[in-house]
Amino acid sequence: MSYQGQAETQAIENIRRVIRKRGDELRARYPFLQHQNLLGLLIFSFSAAGVVLCGMAYWQGYMPAWLCIVLVAMLTSLLHEIEHDLIHWQYFRRHKIIHHAMMLGVWLLRPGTINPWVRRHLHFLHHKTSGTQRDIEEVGIGNGRRYGGLRFWIMADTFLGNVVRTLVEGDTHYSRGMMLLRIIGANFPLGLATAFIWYGFLGFHALNIGAALAGMDMQWSAATQAYFAWADKFVVVLIAPFYLRSFCLNFISSNMHYFGNVNSLLQQTQVLNAPLFWPFQLFCFNFGSTHGIHHFVVGEPFYIRQMTASAAHRVMRENGVKFNDLNTFARANRYAAAPEQNVQPDLTQGI
Repeated sequence: MSYQGQAETQAIENIRRVIRKRGDELRARYPFLQHQNLLGLLIFSFSAAGVVLCGMAYWQGYMPAWLCIVLVAMLTSLLHEIEHDLIHWQYFRRHKIIHHAMMLGVWLLRPGTINPWVRRHLHFLHHKTSGTQRDIEEVGIGNGRRYGGLRFWIMADTFLGNVVRTLVEGDTHYSRGMMLLRIIGANFPLGLATAFIWYGFLGFHALNIGAALAGMDMQWSAATQAYFAWADKFVVVLIAPFYLRSFCLNFISSNMHYFGNVNSLLQQTQVLNAPLFWPFQLFCFNFGSTHGIHHFVVGEPFYIRQMTASAAHRVMRENGVKFNDLNTFARANRYAAAPEQNVQPDLTQGI
């Protein structure tokens, strides 16, 4: 092992030691943190109940649409973190029925996401290959791509954005037809239903607005009007919050992960916690600030990462992890390393 390799290994171990030590201290100080299954279930239940209550309040006319969208997006950002922890088997590993019921619940309340059992496979691959072309999860949210219309579409809608990407560009490993089948399969049935309702909703209201501007009146059938009266409410309660939350998460995630010239765990992520990112962080539960911690210590639930962030950030900065590297937007998220360092790494040390 080279001197640089030894130094990086030591830096990684320094970071892991501090993060784990701080987590252990918190559990010793607050014994309730040791009840991990119960805490996960309580957070899941709180978030799910909040979504249901917001939906009921909006349907009954007690809450405006914009507030329902904002609150549900924030509540489902908690469910995203629960799903991520479930993917790593953080809750009810020995009680499979509860575990899989929670997996189904977080999927139903964020209906535009891919099948979480499929995502488990993609996410484990992400940890093994983070920052390389094999990292399908990050490719799928636009990471490594120059900013333009297609990247924004992918970040806003990973399903149809990736369908368009595949049709336009193809895929390195699969034929266009095979890749399209894989995308559709990963999003079946909830993602497909969500896209159908969402784009139908947008088209219906765009036609009505266009007709009104042209001084015309659209003549819709009673069945069509009844369908969209229902669809409009469903969009406000679940689908619009999904797209708002998903865009914020994909924007933050695709820019706090590096893509290209990544040769060690130290180079996989940066910390994005500058104030200008707070409007996005609000809808992805501070993901840009804390997700990098997860790459060093995988086996901690998300709420522990929030509590250890101060100590973790200090040791991460001391050991070479970047903070608020805004130049990543201009270089398509490549890590700023010398060209001769651009080799295919073994990143399994992040597991």
